[in-house]
Amino acid sequence: MSFLWFTDILQKYEEDDAPAHEYLAPDGSWTTLTRRQLLTETRTAAAALTGAGLRPGDRVALVAGDPRPFVPAFLGALWAGLVPVPIAPPPLLGRGDAWAELLDTVVTAAEPRLLCLDAAQRDQVRAPIPVTAYQELADALPDGRDPLPADPERIAYLQFSSGSTARPRAVAARAGAVLANATAIVHQGLAVDPAADRALSWLPLHHDMGLVGFLFAPLTVGLPVSYLPTNAFVRDPGSWLRAMSERSATITFAPNFAFALAARRATPERVAALDLSRVRAVGCGGEPVNREALRRFTEAHAPAGLRPEAVLPCYGLAESTLAVTFHPRGTPLTVRQVSTAALDRGTAEPAADGAPSTEVIGCGRVFRDHELTVRDEDGRELPDHAVGELWVRGPSAAREYVGDPEATARTFRPDGWVRTGDRGYLSGGELFVTGRQKDLLIVRGHNTDPQRVEWLVEALPGARLGGVVACTRPAEETEELVVVVECRTSAAAELPDLVRAVVGERLAMAVHDVVPVRPGSIPRTTSGKPRRQETRRRYLEGELARVC
Repeated sequence: MSFLWFTDILQKYEEDDAPAHEYLAPDGSWTTLTRRQLLTETRTAAAALTGAGLRPGDRVALVAGDPRPFVPAFLGALWAGLVPVPIAPPPLLGRGDAWAELLDTVVTAAEPRLLCLDAAQRDQVRAPIPVTAYQELADALPDGRDPLPADPERIAYLQFSSGSTARPRAVAARAGAVLANATAIVHQGLAVDPAADRALSWLPLHHDMGLVGFLFAPLTVGLPVSYLPTNAFVRDPGSWLRAMSERSATITFAPNFAFALAARRATPERVAALDLSRVRAVGCGGEPVNREALRRFTEAHAPAGLRPEAVLPCYGLAESTLAVTFHPRGTPLTVRQVSTAALDRGTAEPAADGAPSTEVIGCGRVFRDHELTVRDEDGRELPDHAVGELWVRGPSAAREYVGDPEATARTFRPDGWVRTGDRGYLSGGELFVTGRQKDLLIVRGHNTDPQRVEWLVEALPGARLGGVVACTRPAEETEELVVVVECRTSAAAELPDLVRAVVGERLAMAVHDVVPVRPGSIPRTTSGKPRRQETRRRYLEGELARVC
């Protein structure tokens, strides 16, 4: 059976003037790139990269800021047989030293021979390797060279993990695994009809959800994609749904925090200007699903025609390329009220009337030809409704972290199983994710996932969405609960009492310290997730500046 790689698909675009991509320009206009133009720009970038002295197998780091120059450069690297390494752009605001640290991690782990970025970023970067601008790649002449022959075993690119619980690691994404996952997403997960569907994304292309979900997956079936720069969403979260309405998009994805943010920014006047009636798939992944955030999002945008059943919770990770499970299309969310006490003990049981309960959301079933199990600390498989670590196996699974044999041995088993580090349980084949293994809060013998605390606190007046971290500090006989909250200065004095009250009432847990801090104080990954372990370290070292 022949292996049809993405460069083979691009070669078929020689005489095809159908739209491939749209890009939002800074002035608010949209630029359309046809399939023929995408092929030409891919060949141009490939010629420029080989002209710079790079050879098949060499690695090239690509800063994934503006999608417009990044996409042809990334595809051009694949065409030339190089190994692209997408990385986050320098922050618009905030700590430049954090980005310098990321670049150092990339250079050490991936050993790229060249760094490509936007010309405007060149003066911000001090790199130990040669640097070129995307604009210089675009000025080259395509040489008509055919792409390197496809090989499912070849490392196609390096995907750095988010680094939410440890330093980012370079996942070796092999061509066969990438194609298997992209195909499963469009056929099993979304049932894409390229003649009727249009995708739209603001997700960063250095992240697996943006790269696989909105570059590779659409290419498998010729699905048109509209790209917003991530910074456009960051500056104006309303731009996401305005663009969905304007471009008549049917498919989009976002992490949980984006739904909460969009709901908070929605007003009747803004929603009245939208038409979301064609939207059929709004994927939600990247972090545990908050039912309340999804409810507020769908209710706020129902007047614009958004249907609740369009929301699709999913589960995945870079170590399995991207997606592992999808909620069934066009069906209501699977919502379970489970006993909080039982969940703390490691089992999911229905909550008794009046007893403290926790709401959990189903993320669907594993893709065909893939496997998903729940294991205890010794690797033994657990029965339904028992909470443990999720293990996955299948054609989408990676096999190694480049340059990190110790982490590879911990995560990737010789028999193909991948230890995800995520916690959850299965019920009749459906997955319910509860949190991250390393983030688990153990207080007075009770095991609690931090999201349950954080979601309660985020809903308080003055607290910043996505700006709460629950962690612990050592005490004489146990660990004590600490909550760090980004907030407005005017709310800082009242927040500690509010936090203690809501967490005590809803979770029966005592909060021993509440730390109000200014927005931007909590360290984050390049995809915007709070780094809980680093936040805890800074708290214990006294590095967090309290507002009051």
